[in-house]
Amino acid sequence: MLYKSLLVPVLLAALVTARPATAHDAPLTYDRINFQVSATREVENDTLVAIMYSERNGQQPSALAGEVNQIISWAVDLARKESAIKVQTLNYQQNPVYKNQTVSGWRVRQSIRLESTDVTALSTLVGELQKRLAVASLRYLVSPDSRREVENALIAEALGRFKRRGKLISAELERPDYRIVNIDVITSGAAPMRRRGAVAAMAEISSVAAPTLEPGVQSVTVQVTGSIELKVPQ
Repeated sequence: MLYKSLLVPVLLAALVTARPATAHDAPLTYDRINFQVSATREVENDTLVAIMYSERNGQQPSALAGEVNQIISWAVDLARKESAIKVQTLNYQQNPVYKNQTVSGWRVRQSIRLESTDVTALSTLVGELQKRLAVASLRYLVSPDSRREVENALIAEALGRFKRRGKLISAELERPDYRIVNIDVITSGAAPMRRRGAVAAMAEISSVAAPTLEPGVQSVTVQVTGSIELKVPQ
């Protein structure tokens, strides 16, 4: 009986000792430092995007739709004559107009999107289309190829800064070196452009002259965020 009474506590102790490790048992880490560096460059906007639309108001939605469709078809045919310009039709809307909570008429509207790196050709086309279309917006962008090229250069620059910052930290803390624990590279989206000159009005324009445009620049940024672990002196 004495043997059995001693065996039970021993088995319980073994079970407690041999239980599997959990997340709470993860080893503590020391000498780990998190920091962030970035690299930025101003890039010339090289792509012009114009949004234009036709809108009609009246009592007969079918007649309004026919008129809008005719104008948009004319605009698309005109834009397709320029091989350097990409044209795309956008959302088509047919909505009732209310007055005193009753339908007093209809509004029909459709837009087109024009894009080109040939600014002269597109601005001339916009001036021509303004005879029958209104301008919703004109804006400059950095083309995907140009952005990718700049981002690749900035990634190399930011990673170099990260390595140099790690060297500086380890030297200032009198450590022989460090190792990278993790690292994230983050590229920025399209930033608001910085204009260097006057840009044509974004609303409906009565004149049919080609708008005066300045491309300006925008900032492209790459951020590198990571953690390093300092080596312990031997």
